[in-house]
Amino acid sequence: MKLRFGTVLAVTAAAVVALAGCSSEPTSSESSVDAAALVQQSSEAMQGLTGAHFVVTAEGKIPNLKVTKLEADVASKPAVAAEGTATVQVGQQTQEAKLIFADGKLYSDIAEPGQWIDYGEGSSIYNLSVLLDPQQGLANALAKLQDPKVEGTEDIDGTATTKITGTASTNAVAELAGAKKAPEKEQTVPMTVWIADDDPHYLVRAEITPVPDTKITMTLSDFGKQVNVSKPI
Repeated sequence: MKLRFGTVLAVTAAAVVALAGCSSEPTSSESSVDAAALVQQSSEAMQGLTGAHFVVTAEGKIPNLKVTKLEADVASKPAVAAEGTATVQVGQQTQEAKLIFADGKLYSDIAEPGQWIDYGEGSSIYNLSVLLDPQQGLANALAKLQDPKVEGTEDIDGTATTKITGTASTNAVAELAGAKKAPEKEQTVPMTVWIADDDPHYLVRAEITPVPDTKITMTLSDFGKQVNVSKPI
């Protein structure tokens, strides 16, 4: 069957319209969202969050960060506790390791599977205790996010979110990005956040670019997660 040229154009135009409808670009209603207010609401929600499941991934050569992927349950009450696994760069190879944070210290079997070692606060691997810390963690990074702008919406694992871009001070995100401390000279770096549309507007995902051509992504779920662990040694 032959299609007339006009028919082909009509079909093509309809397809373009359909694809445009799937775009996550801001609609008029989304553009009316007060980005700064939503970020502040999320910061307040994160200050009260006592536990969650975290998946942290790192791409590119990030200074002082050896972890390429980390997955853990983290709680802040009654004391910081965490349990999970990490993929760590060791020389030219990657190695899987178990992690436990208890009694203020990070324990891992990265040196030898099954043999636990005390790594202090854990900054040589990744400081899990900072994630839910109201003064140093994600809540603080949200509170200090600069020039927030709504970029659209996105469904993340079944949760409707609003995507907001901005910039963050290295003082606010250094430890989240794996550094032991912030650089002496404060800088700003790109940061994108995805905030749950439904109250209490928890942070569902954060993406930080600590240096060009790198990316750290943190995805949160299972909000309110409780963690009961004890030190393995």
